[in-house]
Amino acid sequence: MLKDSATRMAPYDDFAWFYNRYWNEEFHSVAFPILERIWLSRVRLGARILDVCCGTGRLACLLAARGYRVTGIDRSAAMIRYARENAPAAEFHVCDAAEFHLPARFDADVSTFDSLNHILSREALEAVFRNIAAVLEPGAPLAFDVLSESAYQTRWTESFSIVRDDHVLTFAGEGYDSRTRMAHCEITMFRRLDGAWRRFDEVIRERCHSPEEIEAALRHAGFGEIRRDDACDLGMPGRLGEGRTFLVAARPT
Repeated sequence: MLKDSATRMAPYDDFAWFYNRYWNEEFHSVAFPILERIWLSRVRLGARILDVCCGTGRLACLLAARGYRVTGIDRSAAMIRYARENAPAAEFHVCDAAEFHLPARFDADVSTFDSLNHILSREALEAVFRNIAAVLEPGAPLAFDVLSESAYQTRWTESFSIVRDDHVLTFAGEGYDSRTRMAHCEITMFRRLDGAWRRFDEVIRERCHSPEEIEAALRHAGFGEIRRDDACDLGMPGRLGEGRTFLVAARPT
């Protein structure tokens, strides 16, 4: 049974239009070749893949184009609306990664673009991995990426803006608290819609899960064969790769 979270306000609902336009394709254009090497090479063609925190569906689109049967879940209804447009061959549901239940069984799972850093407690992270393990076939591989403390100590103290004729975005990094391992930023957006400017505000929060926490959460959920690789070492260029780690694990047979 799928637990639907569509009635709850989700992070990124107002931000979805900007995310879809500026960030979704940029990240996955460089992440996908990495995933092909470290994870997708272990997944048979035509397999059923679950994309957790799928965003606006760019990765699902790439996977479906290669013949995989993809199901994506995300807590943001706005993100899912874009995902259905971007990847019409895939199936999507609005639900929380820490609460979902799906009747189907999957041959692989993936979660990208530091999505699991949006899971704000160790207990919730363990719940995500348990939910994933519950719908995976024995031996199925899981792949995801996370940001390390070095990324939050640098990038989350910066600010930048995007200014266009019909839209404006300002990103104000509020920094990182090493005691709580929490980071947050404030995003202010303006869009000209039907001849009038509308303002949207979003606060994005992420948690830096330590390597020990992540490995413990994976093992408690029953995953093994855990492999960790630095994104820069895997060929992810520039700021996208800095402080980012890719992990691959497998549900035991």
